[in-house]
Amino acid sequence: MSEESFVYTACPGWGDHDYCALKTIVKDGKIERMERIVYSAPEEPDGHICQKGCLAGRQPYDPKRLKAPLKRVGERGSGTFEEISWDQALDEIGEKLCSIRDRYGADSVVLWNLGAGVPAQYSFENLMPFRFANTFGVTVPLGSIGLDNGPFYAEFYNAGSEFPRTVIDPRIMVGTDLIYVWGCNPIENQMRCAQNLVRAREAGARIVDLGLIFDGTAGFADEFVAMKPASDGYLAMAMVNYLLENDLQDDAYLLARTIAAYLVDDETGQLARSEDGGAFYVWDAAAGAPAPVAAKRGAYPEGADIPLLGTYEFAGRRYSTALQKLKDGAAAYTFELAAEKCGISAEDAERLARDWAEADSAFILSGYGLRYRNSNETYRQFLLLGALTGRLGKPGSGVFEALQLQSWPLVFNDLPISCPDGVAGVKSVPVRMAEWFARAEADDSPYKALIVCSGNPVHQQPDRQRWLDVVRDMELVVDYDVWLTDTGEIADYVLPDLMSFEREDLITGACYNHIILQEPAIEPQVDGHEPVWVFSELAKRVGLGDYFTLSIPEYIDIRLQSSYPLIAAVQPPLTYERLKQEKMIRAAAPPEPKYTPYLNPEEVMDNETGRMEIIYAEKLAELDMAVTRVLEPNKIGKSATYPYQLFTGRQRFFMQSSFTDDPITVKLSGGTPATRLNPAQAARLGLADGDTVEVFNDRGHVITRLVLDESVPDGTVHVWFGWRRRQFEEGTYAEITHQCAGQDSQGPLEDKWFADWLAAGHHPNPYVESMSSLTGSTDCYWDSWCDIRKFEGELTPNPQQTIVKEA
Repeated sequence: MSEESFVYTACPGWGDHDYCALKTIVKDGKIERMERIVYSAPEEPDGHICQKGCLAGRQPYDPKRLKAPLKRVGERGSGTFEEISWDQALDEIGEKLCSIRDRYGADSVVLWNLGAGVPAQYSFENLMPFRFANTFGVTVPLGSIGLDNGPFYAEFYNAGSEFPRTVIDPRIMVGTDLIYVWGCNPIENQMRCAQNLVRAREAGARIVDLGLIFDGTAGFADEFVAMKPASDGYLAMAMVNYLLENDLQDDAYLLARTIAAYLVDDETGQLARSEDGGAFYVWDAAAGAPAPVAAKRGAYPEGADIPLLGTYEFAGRRYSTALQKLKDGAAAYTFELAAEKCGISAEDAERLARDWAEADSAFILSGYGLRYRNSNETYRQFLLLGALTGRLGKPGSGVFEALQLQSWPLVFNDLPISCPDGVAGVKSVPVRMAEWFARAEADDSPYKALIVCSGNPVHQQPDRQRWLDVVRDMELVVDYDVWLTDTGEIADYVLPDLMSFEREDLITGACYNHIILQEPAIEPQVDGHEPVWVFSELAKRVGLGDYFTLSIPEYIDIRLQSSYPLIAAVQPPLTYERLKQEKMIRAAAPPEPKYTPYLNPEEVMDNETGRMEIIYAEKLAELDMAVTRVLEPNKIGKSATYPYQLFTGRQRFFMQSSFTDDPITVKLSGGTPATRLNPAQAARLGLADGDTVEVFNDRGHVITRLVLDESVPDGTVHVWFGWRRRQFEEGTYAEITHQCAGQDSQGPLEDKWFADWLAAGHHPNPYVESMSSLTGSTDCYWDSWCDIRKFEGELTPNPQQTIVKEA
C-alpha cells in the first residue's frame, strides 16, 4: 500500500478575512482529505478548518472546471465558446492588445484584479497582474472600490496610517470580561475569531451581539440586541455622551496618548498653533494662558496644570479643548434618540453604555460588518469608545474594527516584483471608481479592452447592469479564472487558472507569524496555467518579455529578501530552498505580547500631532466633521416606492461565488436560492412560505422561493449572497444592489479623504500601494432599497447574460 504525504495549501475558500492555510493529505497522486494546519509553538493550537476547507479537496476534480482556453464564437453574452490552444489564445489576445494600444493608447486597456476569494491573495495571483499592468500601462479602476473601507477611514483620521492597525490577533480576547460583537457574524464566517470567542467565553467573558439578523453569532452570544439597519452610530454616540456627561473617561490615558487637551480655535475650527507651526497649544490653568507642545507628540510643559475640558479666551480669541468640542457635539445624542433610531429601549441603551464603562476589560468587535453610507463615521465612533475608556492597546481590551485576524503584520519585498522599473517607472494609470464608471458608460468611452485577472465583477459587484453596459462595445474582454463565471460568460476569451492544489506559491496572509510554502499537491487536472506562466507568456507577445524571465522559486527568493525586522531577523535566513525543506518557518515575532494596534504606550502616530486624533480630526473641520457625528444612509427608509432594506448577507458554505457548484455545499445552503422574510411582514403582504416572490427596485429584480424566518427583522428583505445568476429563477440580487462606488458613495467627504491620503505622501495607484484601492469611498452594499411581491407571472428562461438592458 502506498503511503500518505502532505503539502500546505491556501484554501480555495480563501477570504472572509481568515485566509487559511490547510494541510492537504495526498495518496496515490490524489487528494485524500483536508486537515487543519498545526503551527509551531506558541501558535500550535491556532490552525483550524471549516466546512468549506473540509470540502475544498473535491474542487480540483469538479467536472465543471474550465478545462482549456475558450474563445467566444457566438454573440457576446450568448455563452457559446469553442476550446482552443493556449498558443492560439495568447497569440490572438496579444495581437489585439497591441493593436488597441497602438490605436488608442495603453490606458485604453483596463485591468481588474480584485483578490478577494483568490488563494493566496497576497501572492502571485496579485503580483503578476501588477507586474504586467505596471509595465504595459493599463488603466486601474480600483481606486476607491468602496468595500469594507470604514476601518481604514477611521484609522487614517485617528493615527495617519491604515492597514497595520486593522491587523489584530484574536487570542487577545481570551481573559477579557465583556465583548460587544457589533454588526458582524464571526461565529459563522470567521473561524479564527470564532475559536477565540469560544475560548473567551469559557474564560468568563460575557458576549453581547448587536446586529440586524439573528444569525449564528446571535445564537451563540449571551445576549442579542436587535438593531435597525444603519443605526449603529446613534447608540455609539449615546454611549460617548454618557461617558463624558458622567466623567467616566480615562483622563490619564487621554492626556498621554490623544489630543484631547489640545486647544481648538472656535472661529476657524483649526488646532491652535505657534506662528512658525512648530508647536500646538494646551491650556495651562496655573498660568492662565496657553502653553506650547512640540509637534509629533512633544512633552507637555513641566509643571503645567492641563485641563482636558474647558473653553478659554486669550488675546481676543476663544479656544476650547478638543475633548470639550467632542463633549459639546455628543450632547445631542441621548439614549432616547438612540432608542428611537435603533429600535431598542432607552434603558437597554443606557445599560450597554454603563456596562462598557464599568467593565475592567472589554472589546468591541465590529469586523467589516457595516456596509452602509454612514459606515466610515460609525467605525470612527467605535474607535472613539475605545480611546475614551483607555482600551486601545490595553491588555485584555480594545476595538476590532476589521477582521484581519493575523498576528504581527509581515511585510515582504514585493516592490521589485510589482514595480520592476521602480515606483517612478510605473505605467499603470489609476482612476477612482466613480470617475471610471462615468467615463466607461459614456458614448465616447476611452476603454476598449478589459482583462479580469481575479474576481468576478459582473456577479460580485453592485449594479450588475453597469458592468454589462460597460463591456457591451469593448473590442476585447478576457477572463482568467478556475470556473466559467458570470464574468467569463460575457468574455471573448476565457483562460483556465490552476487551483492552489496544483501550483507553487508563497502563503503569507493570516498565517499566525508563519511563512508557508504552498507546494503542488497533485498534477494539474485541466489544461490550465498558473499566473507566473500566463503573464510571462502574454508579456512576450506584447513586447515585454524581458520583464518576465524569472521562475517561481526566483520570485519567491526576491519576496523573502525583506528588510522588515520580523522577516530579516529569521535565522538561518529565509530562502526558497530552506522553505522547500521545512515547508513552514516561524517569523521572528515575539511570543508575547500578542499583536494588537496601539500596543506601544510611547508610540508616535503617523500624523501631524503624533497623538491619536480620534477626538478631533482637524482635517475634516472644513466639512463640519472634525467631531464625528452620525450620518444618515443614502437609501434605507427614504422611499415610499421601495420601503424595505435589501440585505445580501452571505452563506457560510459559500465563499464569494465559489463553492456554489459543489452539490454538498449547495444542499447545505438550501438547494436553491431563497429570499428570507419576517413572518409578520409576510402576513401583511399576503405572502406565504414557499411562494415565488419578486424582489425589485428601479434597477432590476430577482425571483426566488420565499422562506419565512423570524431571525430576519421586519422591514428587511434578505436575499442570500453567492448564488450564481443561473441558479435564480430569474434575475439576480446583483441587479438591485446600490452602486458602489457611485456618486452617492464618493462625495465631498470621500474626496477629502482621498486628497488627504495623497497629501500624506501616499501613492494613488493600488498596484503600487495597495491601500489606495481602499481610500476615498464609502461602502454602500447594504444601503439598498427594494420592494417585494408575490410573483404570479410567467417565468422566462433565465439567459446566461443580458447585455442590453431590457425595456
